[in-house]
Amino acid sequence: MDSIHCYSRLEEDRNKSDVNKKKSDDLDPPIVIVGTWKDALISDVEEIGDACRENISKYAENISKDELGHIRQTYFISNTEDDPSVFQQIRENILRLARTMRTWNTDYPLKFIQLEKRLQEKKKVLPIISFQEIQNIAFDTPQPLNDEELRLFLEFHHEIRALVYFNDLPSYIILDTQWLSDVFRCIVTAKKFSAFSIRNKNKWKELYSRGKLHSEVLDDIFRKTESIFSKHKDHILNVMEKFDIIICPNTSKTQRDAGDDKPLYYLPCMIKSEPECDIYEMFNVTESVCTKSTWLCYMFRFLPPHLMNHLIASLCRKYNVAEVVTKEQKRQITLFRSSAVFELQKTTKLRKLLIMKGPNIIQIQIWQFGKQVTVERGLFKYIANFVTEEIIKLISTRFKMSNVRFELKWECGQTKPESVTGSFNLSEDQKETYYCETCTTIHTFAGEWSDLQHKTSDSSENVPRSNLQIESSSQTQTPVQSTKVRVRVQAGERVFSNVNERATGTAISAEFTEEEIYFTKMGMIALILFC
Repeated sequence: MDSIHCYSRLEEDRNKSDVNKKKSDDLDPPIVIVGTWKDALISDVEEIGDACRENISKYAENISKDELGHIRQTYFISNTEDDPSVFQQIRENILRLARTMRTWNTDYPLKFIQLEKRLQEKKKVLPIISFQEIQNIAFDTPQPLNDEELRLFLEFHHEIRALVYFNDLPSYIILDTQWLSDVFRCIVTAKKFSAFSIRNKNKWKELYSRGKLHSEVLDDIFRKTESIFSKHKDHILNVMEKFDIIICPNTSKTQRDAGDDKPLYYLPCMIKSEPECDIYEMFNVTESVCTKSTWLCYMFRFLPPHLMNHLIASLCRKYNVAEVVTKEQKRQITLFRSSAVFELQKTTKLRKLLIMKGPNIIQIQIWQFGKQVTVERGLFKYIANFVTEEIIKLISTRFKMSNVRFELKWECGQTKPESVTGSFNLSEDQKETYYCETCTTIHTFAGEWSDLQHKTSDSSENVPRSNLQIESSSQTQTPVQSTKVRVRVQAGERVFSNVNERATGTAISAEFTEEEIYFTKMGMIALILFC
């Protein structure tokens, strides 16, 4: 139910023609529940129906109201006793529902059908083929496909999960997605292979205790599986990285064996769900040595279960995962299933990022170690930009979950991680002081996340440049004015407006002086003239 709701197209459904209008509380795609084995129950017919409906209700207790909007009909059937008319009625109802879908009777290229049939036959023999081979097959059909048409074919069938193809991994195309699932299962449920390798037993233990996947363990797994798995090992690992089934985080050299240049992977699904002790205690985050930022909260009405894993994987590719020393005096990265800590400064390690997941919330906080300092306004805006853009990219571009939305809020940094609820809206007219219900006292609002204007400091390492577009105005502007311009980031779009305009919806605001805008415009003009 989670997956179906994630990938539904609610916005497109609302634009349907009047002919296909459905009830306002119905969501597409429709779900028909069919309960079988009714004949195995010994009871009165009416009592059986009531019992089945009661069980369905129990299963639905943890499903959100939005998700329940997909369910249309529920049937309870006997595998041996029901009349054929019962099954015919189910078929007719499913057909009637299908006719209301926006994809009903859409055109499909004849060339695609021909190649699809050829690949269906090929899949029975070989689950994975090279791009060169599929080019030859496409050219050999009665209506050959050129390179551009073949690329569109592969991208379309990847979208509908009929095969696996990536533009940046074009060497091979996986025709049989079940075969790929079997490969994943071999790695995720690899315990049966551990008995074959006594010499790597310690590294096998690390896989089950910390989700750490050494290259030697991978070699053990692929050596004991099908030869075709081993032949395509590198491509399989690359595909698994694309799906974030395995991740290769940035870590210090101490995490690797001396002289070992092979990649070190982690399996998110096998990483411990919670740290062994309190995360603050683990890093000695106390008032005397550390300043905590306020919590920046991404509030979801419906948070897809896998979104946090993909976001942590994105952060792993950009920042080093922080390390701690265990009681056994071993270095261990702080990567967990629903939380992680990252280094924002590679050399000094005085600034760290904590990211955690709660019920329908993703929350981040930055720790600044060292003497007590006043946190400058907008100091962590580059982190907020990166995390926000990654979430939008995952939702809108990578997985196209058009019905998943979030709202930005914040909360006092003294609030314990498990108690964060996003009490305050991230608005432009935030007052300088506020009453904190957690601390039952008055605080001064720092606004670390909400304003790009801040001084340059030694924290500039690892700070990405903002990828912002300037929208020119026809009015002549001079560099001596002090007017400011607001920047709003919402749902992947950057909208520029005058400072007097009030931002609407979920937004992150920033300010630029006229001097900065003037300098940028002159640079753009010079670029046009000289390029």
